[in-house]
Amino acid sequence: MTVTAMTPTAAGPRDRSSTLRSAAIEGARDITPMMLSVLPFGLTIGAVLASSSIGTFEALISGPITLAGAAQLTAVQMLDDGVAPIVIVISALLINARIILYSTAMAPWFRDESLGRRLLLAIPLIDQLYFTCSARFERSDLDRRQRQAYYAGGAALLASGWIAAQSVAIVAGAQVPDGVGLQLGAPLALAGLLAKSTVDRPSCVAASSAAVLVVGCVVLPFHGGVLVSTLGAVAIATVVARRSAGRAGADPDATPDADATQDTEVRP
Repeated sequence: MTVTAMTPTAAGPRDRSSTLRSAAIEGARDITPMMLSVLPFGLTIGAVLASSSIGTFEALISGPITLAGAAQLTAVQMLDDGVAPIVIVISALLINARIILYSTAMAPWFRDESLGRRLLLAIPLIDQLYFTCSARFERSDLDRRQRQAYYAGGAALLASGWIAAQSVAIVAGAQVPDGVGLQLGAPLALAGLLAKSTVDRPSCVAASSAAVLVVGCVVLPFHGGVLVSTLGAVAIATVVARRSAGRAGADPDATPDADATQDTEVRP
């Protein structure tokens, strides 16, 4: 009797396309809960833009160019107050300096991409996209192209919703009533991200340190307190994490990982 060996066949173009489409849909689905806070904040900024001295065209293109609510809102308010352009630019850059940390953390997942593609992927990277994608990528079950698709799916929904919310408020000339409280969207969104990310001692230390530092640095010019508190919290959390790892390695009574000590069954 002749036995024919069965070898797995490579996925065809149609199967590959379906897999990438599924990853993109998953990315959009996973970031959907974030939209509950992003959309109200976008409407709030659109209303501020509509009531400011900025023209309609400039207001409409500010959303796609900036893609950062806090920096955009600060820039608009400073423009209305007649602040010098160089001061506005410096303030916006300092507020968005945390994006550098996000980019550094995401870089290993896209190290095999070309420089042009990495620059393109960096454009929509903000808080919500970073936390959603980093948590998903850490499961390590997506290949390079699936990670791209997942990231693109989440980024597309996030950016389109953000721009659409602003555009509706700008075109309609909307005014946000004082009692609506849409301006709470951004703090609530960041509070939710904070609660989701504080899962161990270093992250809790980082959050606590940042809270103390940002209050102490509120007097710094150009909104520099945001950058100082971010860098300070990262440095403190890094020290705590290294000390914790050192204690764990030096503890002779530490219980070894079950997977590392499990006997491997050898079969003939």
